[in-house]
Amino acid sequence: MELDSILAQVSLNKLKNRSRPKWGMMSSSQMLYHCNIFVDVSLGEKKINFFVKTFSRLFFRYFFLKYLNSIEFDIYKFSKNSSTLPIFKSFPEFIDFDFEKYKLIENLKKIEQINSNKVYHQMYGWIPTLTLKKLVSFHTSYHFNQFNLFKKM
Repeated sequence: MELDSILAQVSLNKLKNRSRPKWGMMSSSQMLYHCNIFVDVSLGEKKINFFVKTFSRLFFRYFFLKYLNSIEFDIYKFSKNSSTLPIFKSFPEFIDFDFEKYKLIENLKKIEQINSNKVYHQMYGWIPTLTLKKLVSFHTSYHFNQFNLFKKM
């Protein structure tokens, strides 16, 4: 699964403020905001609290990276309505749909353009850039599928 900001942009053109998901409770604006927070945390642009950072590094880093290296990134095999960390599921009262759509495209371009071997992730420390790209691509594709935007990214 490759990250493709152009395909994402074409797919996002199908998304409307009133689009309904195939499953789940998020609105289209909330989904965009959620995907942006995911990327912002991954890039260190949105800071996470000390407890989450420490807990993630101590207990999840090793297991999570092993898990990522062992799974097939297939959005159709991943369960719907899976649990989410609170930082990724709290939404402001008002979300600017058009701004979040634009920001997601820009965020995906940032991820796509990283050309180092490793990148620093707030929750997991230094991880291979390819792992980060797969993770962001998988997460974004999963939510695009939730809103029936396209099959895979």
